[in-house]
Amino acid sequence: MALAGVRMIEVPIENSDDVLEINCSQLPEHASEICDILENEGAAQRYYQQFALEYYKQGQADEAIVTLKRGLANAKSNDQTAKLPLLNLLASIYVQKAKQPLASSMVGSSSRDMLLTMATALLTEAERISRTEPNTFMVKGMLAMTRRLPDAALIQFNNALQLDGRNLAALLGKARALFAKRQYQQALHIYQQVLTQQPRGKPDARIGIGMCLYKLGHSNDARRALKRAVDVDATAAAPQILLAVIELNEAKRRFDLRISRDAGDPEKTGQVMEEAGECLRRAMGCLQRAYELQPDNAATLIFLADRLIAKGDIRGAQALAERALATADTMAIQAEAHFQVARSLHASKKFDQAFDAYTKCLSLNDKHTLGMYGLGQMQLQRTDMSSAEATFQRVLERNPKCVEVLRALGYLHARLPNTKAKALEYYEREMHVLADEAAEHARQTGKSGDHAMAWMDDANLFLEAGLLYEATNARKARKAYLAASIILQRQPGNGDHIPELWNNLGALSQLTGESTESVFSELNAAAEKCARVLGARPKQRTNEVRRLENTQRTIRYNVARFYETCGLWQKAENLYQTIVAEIPAYTDARLRLAHIAYFYRANSREALAQISQAIDVDAKRPAPWLMRGNIELQRKNVQEARRAFEHVLKDIAKHDVYALCSLGNFYLAAGKSESVRASSEANASSPVAKKSRDLAQQNYKRALEFFGKCLQLDARCVAAAHGVAIAMGERGFANDARRLFQEVRDAATSGLGPLTLCTQSSDFVFKVPQPPIASVQHSVDDMRVSSDVILWAGVNTAHACVEIGNYRQAILVYESCIKRLRETTLALESQTGHFVVQAFDAHGEGAGVSEAEQAERSKVARDLQLYLARALYVQAKSSKDVKVMRMALKEMRELCEAANVKLPSD
Repeated sequence: MALAGVRMIEVPIENSDDVLEINCSQLPEHASEICDILENEGAAQRYYQQFALEYYKQGQADEAIVTLKRGLANAKSNDQTAKLPLLNLLASIYVQKAKQPLASSMVGSSSRDMLLTMATALLTEAERISRTEPNTFMVKGMLAMTRRLPDAALIQFNNALQLDGRNLAALLGKARALFAKRQYQQALHIYQQVLTQQPRGKPDARIGIGMCLYKLGHSNDARRALKRAVDVDATAAAPQILLAVIELNEAKRRFDLRISRDAGDPEKTGQVMEEAGECLRRAMGCLQRAYELQPDNAATLIFLADRLIAKGDIRGAQALAERALATADTMAIQAEAHFQVARSLHASKKFDQAFDAYTKCLSLNDKHTLGMYGLGQMQLQRTDMSSAEATFQRVLERNPKCVEVLRALGYLHARLPNTKAKALEYYEREMHVLADEAAEHARQTGKSGDHAMAWMDDANLFLEAGLLYEATNARKARKAYLAASIILQRQPGNGDHIPELWNNLGALSQLTGESTESVFSELNAAAEKCARVLGARPKQRTNEVRRLENTQRTIRYNVARFYETCGLWQKAENLYQTIVAEIPAYTDARLRLAHIAYFYRANSREALAQISQAIDVDAKRPAPWLMRGNIELQRKNVQEARRAFEHVLKDIAKHDVYALCSLGNFYLAAGKSESVRASSEANASSPVAKKSRDLAQQNYKRALEFFGKCLQLDARCVAAAHGVAIAMGERGFANDARRLFQEVRDAATSGLGPLTLCTQSSDFVFKVPQPPIASVQHSVDDMRVSSDVILWAGVNTAHACVEIGNYRQAILVYESCIKRLRETTLALESQTGHFVVQAFDAHGEGAGVSEAEQAERSKVARDLQLYLARALYVQAKSSKDVKVMRMALKEMRELCEAANVKLPSD
């Protein structure tokens, strides 16, 4: 007689009415002993099934498999139906073994595939015996779920339900498949059906109901369902864990600073934060109870590890995650445990170990999004950029609006060569996602207007984007920095810790032509913040103090540039001299002193002396040599200029665009000079004329070679394209030159690439362009008329029209050039207007355009008027148009009056 609470299996003894009682709690270590007894007694297959189940329940799956295989081997050939339960049970065990994690079963991925293949073969044999066995459909459904094929699983569970509509196991399987397909409403309906049929069944359908309700957005109803599951079975840890998840997510939502800040009322904000804290306390209470019920429950340990990481207890979190690894009974849970271990190692800066843990997590669950993101971070840490990008792209495919991944991809491409545009694309996508979130939040809360800026709370996004925009679009860079400043001003300290931001705003405001008030305000704010932070730092020479001191000098330099913009040369010069006195190696300041000395003081000796000192500091820097070449070119010392540019190309930077373009200009001018010499010969066939023509062609060819190299290095180099057009025009291809000049003008109007033009000739010839000096800011230089690319591209277009006889078009273009010159002159005078005069006239310094610039503009205006008069005269003469002739005479009369030359009256 069996003792109470002890499970006994009675095996009939062959040829006897007696039975052999076997205590299930004392089964032999090896199942072969039981199998031998069953074979000796000729026991039916159902006894093999019973003992296999007992072994499986006791955690001895391998012995259960041995038992079932012996039972199948001993099955009678004339009774195939007796094999069905054994086939289904053995297939079910194979499926469960395949789901077990690596740490506990030591089953590799190939072994898992083999187990699932063997299960499939067993089920195929079971179907051959009977196509109406519900258990076969059930196990096939389990197999499909293990392979993550919920659609196939749903078909099998429906097949089982067609045979028995009240099959609770099939209903639960169908509900799980629908949940996996995110059809939460249908899954909820089935879980409710199961609960109606079996209110106290295992597993508890209330848990499934709670999960479905939560996914459908009914958090309060989900809580009630899970709490009822706790009431029904106070020993169950699963509902406690799920309750903790709900409370943690609610706390996270309430802790979102954007939502709490959007409340507006500080008292309401405090209330929201208090509610979030209460949610967190309830979550920890649920986890604590789950831990007390099942101290080795892997899911509980994982959530507790997550909370410890949030609190900064990294060592404790790692210990809990490693305990979870030892107790996890599914691959999904063990993948999560590996992820928590990886996070702990990541936070401890043990990056190699973290990389391995993230890799293990993904080997168990290749769709673990956070695991993929962590692996991508470790690949970035290893500077394995291509692998990191591939990993982040996988995450982005699954979560197209994940701002963290967009940020990571932007960061990655910002640090790769030639992918800055791609980085900006990802940063802009992140901004759009955040703007969409802000719009959705405003819609849900019933607010109107644009709340995007108030929603965004990460200044680093805009700082990174602004840094990249600096190289391509100054206006967008300034807009990004302004957004960053708005976010920082909402934070304690008002962003004083990065005065560089306000310095950049001031510099960009100069480049984008903002009002002098804005520039002065931003640079002044930068100087004040830098001084405030420096004053609060200890006097020791720390790296931070050195950084701030360097920033202070940079701000001073940009203030000096601002003074130059305003025409306050003396004040700018004083600041540059102060910088150079503090840091003699500050070559940018020396080059600005050289620029002021030459272009505004007409002191070439002082300018060249400053350049020489800059070269002494760093002879391998191109900028001083380029400026020396530029000044020598202005002084007509063309050979000295050529040597300076050639030195840059030979000894410093063979791909320097400015030097290449300048040498192109040199040979272009040399070719023009030889062409003029050849045409001045009385005998065009003389040896002298022939030699000059040959030299001209050689020089034009060399010029085109240099301009071609420029365009290979920078396809948007407008100056080089302009040089090519001039060479074509000088060699007689005026029509092709006209088209290219027009393209250059259009490109310059679109803002594609800055350039500087120098007008070396005053006669009716094409004007020679030059690019900006490398590494030297040129916003002030661009105020000079010689730097107006749109103007000179237009002038050369008109010249080409004259060459091909299209005087009507030439007249229109000349008139547009005269209009542009007047507009830019008025804008320049306005830019150096009342604000600066009122602020600085007391110091005795005149603000405005230099005398040299005024003289240059007057000369260009006269030349343009003469070009227009000539074109009008020729057009009137050819068309015999009296009205056009009067216009030509009017232009000539104005020119003569300006030169004090008297003309006879009409």
